[in-house]
Amino acid sequence: MVAAVSTWARRSGLQVVSVSQSRTLVRLRGPSPSVESAFGVRLHRFRGPAFDYTATLGDARLPAALAGRVAAVLGLGDLGRLEPSVRLPADPPLPPGDPPPLPRPSVHLSHYGPADLWRFYDAPPAFRGTGQAIAVMAAGDVSHARRDLALFESRQGLPPVRWTTIQVGAPSTDLAGSPEWDLDTQVSTGLAPDAADLLVYDTTSLSGGDIAAEFARWVADDRAREASASFGACESLAYLTGIIEALDPVLLQAVAQGQSLFAASGDSGSFCPAVIGVNGIPLGLPGPLYPASSPSAIGVGGTTITGQQGPLSELAWKAGGGGISHLELPPGYQSGAGGSYVGVGRGVPDVSLDADPLTGYSVVMDGKDLIVGGTSASAPAWLGIWARAQQARGGRLGFANVALYRAPARAFHDVVAGSQVLHAATPGWDYCTGRGTPDIAVLLQVL
Repeated sequence: MVAAVSTWARRSGLQVVSVSQSRTLVRLRGPSPSVESAFGVRLHRFRGPAFDYTATLGDARLPAALAGRVAAVLGLGDLGRLEPSVRLPADPPLPPGDPPPLPRPSVHLSHYGPADLWRFYDAPPAFRGTGQAIAVMAAGDVSHARRDLALFESRQGLPPVRWTTIQVGAPSTDLAGSPEWDLDTQVSTGLAPDAADLLVYDTTSLSGGDIAAEFARWVADDRAREASASFGACESLAYLTGIIEALDPVLLQAVAQGQSLFAASGDSGSFCPAVIGVNGIPLGLPGPLYPASSPSAIGVGGTTITGQQGPLSELAWKAGGGGISHLELPPGYQSGAGGSYVGVGRGVPDVSLDADPLTGYSVVMDGKDLIVGGTSASAPAWLGIWARAQQARGGRLGFANVALYRAPARAFHDVVAGSQVLHAATPGWDYCTGRGTPDIAVLLQVL
């Protein structure tokens, strides 16, 4: 099949840039007229209500010999981008009619370093991720994040982790994502301080084509059993631009190999921030983010730490992502989820962790100590937690969601209060926090 695509591309005036190790992705390049002719489309610049974008006039077409064997065509426009969701501690204004924000929680700290999170979520000292390799998905220039991680480790008294950058595609000097990669690398290793290796998969951009190549490389390498992705796209937009068709098979292969991707559920509540949404405010079009909504990923939501004891020690964070997928079928592992789960589509999130910037994470960004939040933090935190679990179980755990849904209720703190406008936290599973947040010590015992 690769040979057939390559032959057609060359005859159409396009250059074959690369073929993935799995031989499932072929990257092409060529001038706009050749691209338009090859795919039977016109590239056009559109003016939207919030931003301008390039898309095609008409659907892409392929020769009959290829059409039935090609899952998706990515890159015919710039709508197919995934966006990070790191949140600084300033509480954004709420839309009209929304309840007032919670008062600043009366916890012993209003922000949390690694040791604070170990205590709050009951992480046993015997399992700190020793010997495990974890992966973070990134894009652009990650050199600042590498320097900041070393400062973070020094200031938090953590052992240095071995950092390996795995370049996927052309290197980029874009520093726009540096705060996100700071958060991902520091939070994940902070929750798994004795991890042996941190593999940072670094692609050119957050476009659908670059991310598909990056995920495919992680799967083909099979060096890290767990990874995190703190970015996403509105599910409907991911479908329209071919991202779901391209990435779902890649993630399904990861599941078959026992790999787990922890994906941020987003920071706009029960909505996805398409066109009118603002990150950090529960407003936009109803629907979850992708890849958190993929059945082959672990969607990670967010909570607010209240400082209270017992069932109300955490609330559903008002901007944490969640909801019912309109495109992905209910996975088998959710069939007995209970609680609020209605079973008409994939439910998001699966699990949660602290994500509110008001009870945020202590990190180092550009050499400075800052407090940040978002499900961009809770997803890599769960990556670190799962590395602890892999150590506790000799690396034998497969796809995390199968084990997480089989675990008894006592392994989780059930979040029963708070809402995200369209959904409310309830006893048992809910569309705000999934199964809840972990009691790590109990979870490691029962997996």
